[in-house]
Amino acid sequence: MSDGVLLPKYVWGVDAHCFFSLVIPLGEGLSGWVAKHQEAIVNGNPAAELQCLGEPASATRLQSGLAVPLHGLNGMLGVLALYRAERGAFSRDHLRIVQAVSPKLAHAVENALKFQEAETSATIDGLTDLPNARSMFLHLEGELARCKREGAPLALLVCDLDGFKQVNDRFGHLEGNRVLQLVGKGIKGLCRQYDCAARMGGDEFVLVLPGLKSDDLQSIRERLAEVAVGAGLTVCGEP
Repeated sequence: MSDGVLLPKYVWGVDAHCFFSLVIPLGEGLSGWVAKHQEAIVNGNPAAELQCLGEPASATRLQSGLAVPLHGLNGMLGVLALYRAERGAFSRDHLRIVQAVSPKLAHAVENALKFQEAETSATIDGLTDLPNARSMFLHLEGELARCKREGAPLALLVCDLDGFKQVNDRFGHLEGNRVLQLVGKGIKGLCRQYDCAARMGGDEFVLVLPGLKSDDLQSIRERLAEVAVGAGLTVCGEP
């Protein structure tokens, strides 16, 4: 569960393709109702999940669902939903079994999510959401090997923000962080799908641009300067 919606983490079985892309608002659908009220449902209608995307009930062959809330250490974690093609396929005995194992399942899921978060934080800069230095060096190593093998050009741009210390001194570190966030967002917007932009730390950023020729570098530098000036104007009212 994230930001008031349920997102599928694991989907398998009959009509699984119907459920992979679901975004279920809290309180809607079978799982959304269970998450909001924190109560189990036996033999609910799985088609109610698909109606969140405007899909008709005929989109799935599933006719009965058993859904129970999963509680983590810090509250509601998500919902475990089981579906069957037969109508009225679940009994109270099924519910008791699922509720008996749900605490251990919730613990396993919570640990998996924490591990996933730790993996992400190890490679992503928390302030700008750009890859960090560690991630960039791993990416650069692979790109250097590929470009050498294919004889393709590779551009590496290293840049920092002129006068950034003065922003922190005059406007405070919170505003300085806003500048970094806007610059990071702007740099990411300049990148092609196969480029990599990373924050090295402080006000230093690196762009790995495969296939970029030297004739194109001046245009990139000018656009980077526009991003930095725009961030300064937005936060500080001056470039």
